[in-house]
Amino acid sequence: MSPNPLPLPCLEKVPESYDDEYEHPQGPESINKTLEVIREVDRSTVEQNLAQLRDWIAKHPHIRQCRTDARFLLRFLRARKHSFLAASQVLERYLAARILHPTWFQRLDIRDPELADLTDIGFLYTLKERDPDGCLVTLCDWGLIDPKRYTVDHSNRMHALLVEAFGDDPLFQCAGIIVIFDLQHIQLAHHSIVSLSVLRQVAQYVNNAIPIRCKAIHAVNVPSGALWIVNGLLGFLNEKIRNRCSLFRDYDELAEKFDRSLLPKEHGGKEPKSEHIRAFRERCERYRERMLLLDEMDIDLDHNEPYSRHALLDDIEGGAVGSFRKLELD
Repeated sequence: MSPNPLPLPCLEKVPESYDDEYEHPQGPESINKTLEVIREVDRSTVEQNLAQLRDWIAKHPHIRQCRTDARFLLRFLRARKHSFLAASQVLERYLAARILHPTWFQRLDIRDPELADLTDIGFLYTLKERDPDGCLVTLCDWGLIDPKRYTVDHSNRMHALLVEAFGDDPLFQCAGIIVIFDLQHIQLAHHSIVSLSVLRQVAQYVNNAIPIRCKAIHAVNVPSGALWIVNGLLGFLNEKIRNRCSLFRDYDELAEKFDRSLLPKEHGGKEPKSEHIRAFRERCERYRERMLLLDEMDIDLDHNEPYSRHALLDDIEGGAVGSFRKLELD
């Protein structure tokens, strides 16, 4: 039986009353230290920052519709350590990204045949348990994507589905995410759907428009033929994220730095992959209506601001093609 859907938030820039409900993250012993790191020291600080961000949205000349509830806005404040300026910049680019790349960020529906298929085959899913610090852990077996049927757009859309499914979760907002890429199934045919220009675009939005705290990116089982993909993406990511990336020969080597019991049974963990996928599917179903509602948020991009249509298509943070640091497997 499908879980009950959640109530839908308001998209009016200036609603009659604001939804101030939000949850304090619960779970790991280290959560208080995490809250200190992101500068969420007391409720009065949160309320003050929410009020400032809401006032900015209300007066923004180009934002037409946007969620203003506390759960949504805290994504951006927590991702940028409660810096109003940084959070507002990410929110602008987040709204713009949804308009510029609808094939990535819109129609995030687990009932969509393509997203359902990619979920069922285990292309991308979350693990049922989090790490000791409360980080959400995702596993992406990128080589399972059929290059004759799918493109990088489908991969990006799956990642957007996952991020939005957990976007309102307070522990995800505060503790962050660990991403594991298993590249063992990558074949020569996959190279036809990946290019440096595509990697550049992906990195642009990871750097500037996605409200998450990325704690680590692990690549496992990297074949020599896929190293150029890894190096290419690293070259476009900002230095902070790039320094959190690691390569491992196999899951045995990964287990030296990551609790293997959290992984699917097929990789040395406790529960089979099918159980992790089932739990992820249920999460996506529960948040389905909220994720579809995001498509109605709107921002005008036809102007001369830094987040305009032209600026966002041309701008990139992280360096030029060919300047990336190379990672090698001995």
